[in-house]
Amino acid sequence: MKKVFLYYFRRRIPAILILMVALSIMTIIIQAQSSFISYSQTQEVSQRTEIHGQTNPFIYLSVLACVIVSVIPILEFSFKMKRRSVDLYYSLPIKRIKFYIVKYCVGLAEFAILFIPQWLISFIWLATTPSVTTVYDMSYYLYYLLAAIGFGIMVFSFETFFFTMGNALVDGIIFMVLASCFLPTLMNVMYSLILKADTSDRTLYMRWFFMYSPFFDLSVNFYSKMVSTTSSSINVLGLVLNLALASLAILAFFFINSERNNAELVGDESDSVFGYKVLIPLYMVTSFKLISSSISALWVVIGLAGYLFYCVYRKSFRIKRHDIISLGVSIIIGVLIAIFIWQF
Repeated sequence: MKKVFLYYFRRRIPAILILMVALSIMTIIIQAQSSFISYSQTQEVSQRTEIHGQTNPFIYLSVLACVIVSVIPILEFSFKMKRRSVDLYYSLPIKRIKFYIVKYCVGLAEFAILFIPQWLISFIWLATTPSVTTVYDMSYYLYYLLAAIGFGIMVFSFETFFFTMGNALVDGIIFMVLASCFLPTLMNVMYSLILKADTSDRTLYMRWFFMYSPFFDLSVNFYSKMVSTTSSSINVLGLVLNLALASLAILAFFFINSERNNAELVGDESDSVFGYKVLIPLYMVTSFKLISSSISALWVVIGLAGYLFYCVYRKSFRIKRHDIISLGVSIIIGVLIAIFIWQF
């Protein structure tokens, strides 16, 4: 398996190097336009001044990490959506489970190779900025790197699983987006039912449970600690739930992809239970709670959106009878839950 990994990795080196150079140039440009807290020579140490505003250097790195871990699954596993590529890869003399382990590990290596140089550029730029090191505790840059790689593996595992559940490229990308955003919408409804939280609190809860939110909570928290200010809190429950989901996702990824995904399914309807079959009804049920009771006209918009998703699922404007039943039942349940929350 080591030889297979090295073979695939060597094939990816030219593309990785091109991306790394492009990202490095972008990082240098962004760093050059950023500004950081600094001390003037005439001020006391306790007095901070800002040079043309204050920039959190971790925000850019977190956005970059999110983009990388979202794009790599598409680059590594889009072969499943092309019949010729599937026939080629599945004919290789290697067990299916080992093949997917290799592709998964190559993806992780690509994430590390693309992200770490950007972190290093940011670190060097900040460390060589005059007077900045007297303000910042630069050790938090190392802590951030370790945490970001850990979160990157978590999100990469989650997104890889849902992308590979699609039989077409568009379906895989839609699964990634819907799966990433579902937990916040579900928790919004749960908090409304159980805690009767107000709108601002529910918005905060939704952000907490977004799959990518640990990156940004990490950015704010570590930056606060780096400049010796009060650190913000990190939602432990949201982090644990996302970590559990990512762990289950990667186990399911290896198991399902090693047992199914015949070449005949390429380009066909994506019938996985982790795709449209479950995600559309769940979103329909939870979406009604996201709008105000006084804007009932949006109910029609939600119903139409559900129909259009079924059209994408079936690749036709003529959806099946059980799709219509599922859509209707989801709308009824969603409206009933929304009315119950609004009234009580």
